[in-house]
Amino acid sequence: MSLCHHVYPGNVADVEEFSVALARILRLLDQNQLTRDTVTLVFDKGTAALDNTVQLEEAGVGWISALPWNQAPPELRERATEELPPCSAEQPGVRAVAEKLLVHGQEYLAVVKYSAPFAAEQLHSVTTSISRTLQSLRRFSKELNKPRSRWTEEGITRKIQTWLSGQFLADLIRYQLESRDGHWQLQFDFDQAAFERLLGRRLGRTVLLTDRMDWTAEQVVTGYDGQQQVERIFRGLKDGEWLAWRPMHHWTDRKIRIHAFYCMLGISLLQYVHRQAKAAWSDLSMEQLIEELQRIQQFVLLYPRQGEKGFPRAAYVLSKQTLAQQALAKTLKLDELQITHRG
Repeated sequence: MSLCHHVYPGNVADVEEFSVALARILRLLDQNQLTRDTVTLVFDKGTAALDNTVQLEEAGVGWISALPWNQAPPELRERATEELPPCSAEQPGVRAVAEKLLVHGQEYLAVVKYSAPFAAEQLHSVTTSISRTLQSLRRFSKELNKPRSRWTEEGITRKIQTWLSGQFLADLIRYQLESRDGHWQLQFDFDQAAFERLLGRRLGRTVLLTDRMDWTAEQVVTGYDGQQQVERIFRGLKDGEWLAWRPMHHWTDRKIRIHAFYCMLGISLLQYVHRQAKAAWSDLSMEQLIEELQRIQQFVLLYPRQGEKGFPRAAYVLSKQTLAQQALAKTLKLDELQITHRG
């Protein structure tokens, strides 16, 4: 459920807007007499900064943050997967370990999380990018060998760097550029050793940081998973599968904030309906719920009047329903919305 949302310009960095959003959250907690130390805020590494950490300590709220990979100690972030204890059945395919870590002069709890499903998703993305980039380099190398090629070293380097800008690609693909007889020669190779290190020490891993020193590694992982639910909602808003954030057809700040309000109000109602629907069909996702509800339809069949007098006859018919749709209709009391014959 959306208890608080914050709208700000897209060209403002999260780390800069953090203090404004935090102040609004604290006012909400205080106005509703919610004890601050019972609340745990979750945010990603885009908000991680020393100033924000100090503000959180002064605010007295708990927090969990993703730590940028290069800020985590190598001996912690690159620990062998088999050394990470598996989590319970509530977190299938996930391993995690926690240890105390000194950050910005303060001791916090750091958690290394390894997710096999996340690693598989990253591996698929990386291998696809590698294949596409190697093909582009091959075609470009042939183009440079043509007699009339007029490429400059700066232009070649800029083009290659654009291809290697994807995540992990610069570490996996090496290239060498040489000038011979007035022509540029491009050679490239795939670093198999770097790829194996990526598989064993990087893919599927997230480093988390929290001030909840008494929590277990799995509790921290579960708390951070709440952020994924929020991101899933944002994807539903932006893609238009749930409630369309775009196009909004508004340009003034005031109307954009109003647009955001009724979008989040709609999301709250949708989440409430989803929670009720899961009681009838437990493994139903939000997308499946919307699809099933859209297929529950009522039709009005009109028949011509009999003779010269009377009114045209109408028959109200429901669409044929699956077992899931029948369970949803019963749980959500959709029969109360059904149109019945009026006299």
